[in-house]
Amino acid sequence: MLKNYNSHLERMMSQYKLIIFDFDGTLAITHKAIVFCFTKTFESFNIAPPAADTIIATIGINLPNSFKILHPAIEESAIPEWVETYRSYYRTEGEKQVELFTGTKQVLQLARQSGLSLGVFSNKHVSFVNVLLNNLRIHSFFDLILGDNGQIIPKPNPAVFHSMIKPLFPELDNSQILMVGDTAVDLLFAKNAGIDVCWAAYGYGDRAQCLALEPTFAMDDISELAVLVQN
Repeated sequence: MLKNYNSHLERMMSQYKLIIFDFDGTLAITHKAIVFCFTKTFESFNIAPPAADTIIATIGINLPNSFKILHPAIEESAIPEWVETYRSYYRTEGEKQVELFTGTKQVLQLARQSGLSLGVFSNKHVSFVNVLLNNLRIHSFFDLILGDNGQIIPKPNPAVFHSMIKPLFPELDNSQILMVGDTAVDLLFAKNAGIDVCWAAYGYGDRAQCLALEPTFAMDDISELAVLVQN
């Protein structure tokens, strides 16, 4: 979709100095790993797992809330054990099933060559984000990597933007910062923080829900982001 607005984007791009990326469904293809780990977790507690599409619909939401959605009968006290079981499967099996979207590394290289600062903010645990970025050989592109650490308030709450991101880039106005993400959680985070957002329509977000949030830009392929980063 971005290619339909190239001339507009070229005029706009000079204003962005920092791009913050979501991880799942934006930089990397992770649904196979996520479905596998949720399925194994449910099976380990002898409960029939949800359908794959139902699991995919929760991508972008942090794990405790995902379990509440996928297993409404779960007791609050049981959630930490379910979360740790999921993460144990992710460490041993899930990480092997993650791969980059075609064109991701090239876009990141272009962005760095253009002098842009880059960050990642995911609702995935930060340890997994770091491991996966290393495994995928893109860790070095990022100035800032944020994820769940038990203390960070997850997206769409904008607290992290105000308490961590903005203080690291005090010279930047909100109009110089762009969020790139695939779900309503990412779009709402950007809206709550008061920054522009590019919707990664190729990811896991619900199309109608995301379009209703009126993202600044939208793209059907991450390679289209090159229009934004090489001016």
